[in-house]
Amino acid sequence: MTLTIYQTNDLHSNFENIARIAAYIKDHRKKEDLFLDCGDLCDLKDITVQGTRGIGAVRILKHAGVDAMAVGNNEIDLENKSLVKCAGEDIKMLSCNITDNDKNPLDGITGSVIFNRCGVRFLVIGISPYYSKSLKPGKYNVFFQMGNLSTNDPITQINDEIKRNKGQYDFCILLSHSGINAEHMILEKIPQIDLCLGGHTHTICCEKKYIQSGYGGECLGIVTLNIENGKVTGFSTEHVKITDEIKPDDEILSLWNSQRQIAERNLDKTLFTIKKMDWSIENESLLTNFIAEALYNRYECDFAFINSGIVEGPAEGAISKKRLIELSPSKLNPTRFPVKGADIKSAIIDSFDTFFVNQSGKGAGVRGHVLGTLGFSHNVKINKNPFSVFINGQALDEDKIYTCVADDSLQRGTGYTQLAVPDEKAEFFDGFIRDLLERTLQDENIMKLALIKRIS
Repeated sequence: MTLTIYQTNDLHSNFENIARIAAYIKDHRKKEDLFLDCGDLCDLKDITVQGTRGIGAVRILKHAGVDAMAVGNNEIDLENKSLVKCAGEDIKMLSCNITDNDKNPLDGITGSVIFNRCGVRFLVIGISPYYSKSLKPGKYNVFFQMGNLSTNDPITQINDEIKRNKGQYDFCILLSHSGINAEHMILEKIPQIDLCLGGHTHTICCEKKYIQSGYGGECLGIVTLNIENGKVTGFSTEHVKITDEIKPDDEILSLWNSQRQIAERNLDKTLFTIKKMDWSIENESLLTNFIAEALYNRYECDFAFINSGIVEGPAEGAISKKRLIELSPSKLNPTRFPVKGADIKSAIIDSFDTFFVNQSGKGAGVRGHVLGTLGFSHNVKINKNPFSVFINGQALDEDKIYTCVADDSLQRGTGYTQLAVPDEKAEFFDGFIRDLLERTLQDENIMKLALIKRIS
């Protein structure tokens, strides 16, 4: 006989594709089959996720028939209390290597679960991201710990789950949100894992013991296991492309609509009203200058700057949490880091290039569409012709190391590669840029300084 495992990863709140996947599974699923998700269902750019603190997304995936899901970094971004509430939605959320900052386990989240299917006992162990792409340990905890969550070395924790369940299972599945490099490393170190379902790096990959299915539900992973006399005798991995030709499941679409309505009611309350703040991808604008000025006002530094692609348009009129999410969807934190004078000069020159600033701003945490020009705090003056830069009235020193504040995308060198510095040299602050906007958009002193022209 055969048993099918349907696998998804990094759905990132693409609920329309989730509805298509649900329809496909409903048409093909046998009673004994499994549906397992590898995490990053929730994306904080999404109104449904933000307005229900993830619960709406979890309800949708549960209704789609998922049997268990790993906890990804986007679920961790919900922070401790909201993640625990999501785990209370009668869904098996798995992560053997997540705790709070005091190393306490989280209510409702378990390290593993055993499913009995076709006479075979499947041990499914879940893990959350701990290693970077280059396998640096503890990479994400500087951000996770802001929400009272922490991940630990999964190697030790997986081995503990295997030992604890010794004699109680026949086939071991790792349900991972760790990225293809870490997942291959784990498979090498722990041969007791029979199959790894992966995520986090948005890779499309099918191998003998491994499958990962891209981003946003673009593919559905299919693992077909051959079972004889209560034993798995072999299996294969493949992908089904999720196209527009697959009609979305009406029940999922209806549930999504109802959850989004709840979210919008929660988020669409006017916080305050403001006059129009102009914005431009290519030229100096009030809104971009305002964000840089707010960063300079809040965090001690030599100067602050930001790329205009951090927002999606001008700010005007009634401002609600919903509008702030739409305006600044990226999950990027204020970040302090050192920048050499010659590098900031090079970045400024790039920011005057129309083609350059209109390129994609894609990068970790970025949810906007384009990179955009740079805006600065008021103590930076730039002359285009002849070119010169002054900081606090002093000419830019190309050999000096300046302490700057921007966001973690620019600190990683997204678009402006000359600005990249290692995480070890950076200091990250709690909250996203949209949270900074919520706190400061009514600040008249920041507005007065934002109105000062920086570029002439």
